[in-house]
Amino acid sequence: MLTFMASYSRYILTGICVIVVLSCCFSLLRIRAPKITPALFIDKIDGKQYPVTTWETSIGRSNSCDIVLSFNTVSRFHAVLTKQKKGWVITDTLSKTGTYINGRKINEPSVIKDGDVLNFGSTALIFKER
Repeated sequence: MLTFMASYSRYILTGICVIVVLSCCFSLLRIRAPKITPALFIDKIDGKQYPVTTWETSIGRSNSCDIVLSFNTVSRFHAVLTKQKKGWVITDTLSKTGTYINGRKINEPSVIKDGDVLNFGSTALIFKER
């Protein structure tokens, strides 16, 4: 009886591992970005819109950022916008020119509201929440 259990236990454990891995894969495939645009930035000068499509959005000059601002005064990885329980939070990522909310420089993660003007270098964007 003991040898019977020992010989089949490796198959049972392998089967359990396969089931766990498959359920994790299916779970990851079901996670999708929001279908709506939860917020957007509007350039004060030309009205260009930058949609926020995820709950964590990187902002900067680098093409790997979610929102690309092609201006010399914007750092490659300038700031990060996240949706938290307390609202939308902007965090400056040690950029050279700083991040400003309504003309006030931020030094720590700060909550922003609909209609706030954010400056990334010399670029001024209006935050609109949907």
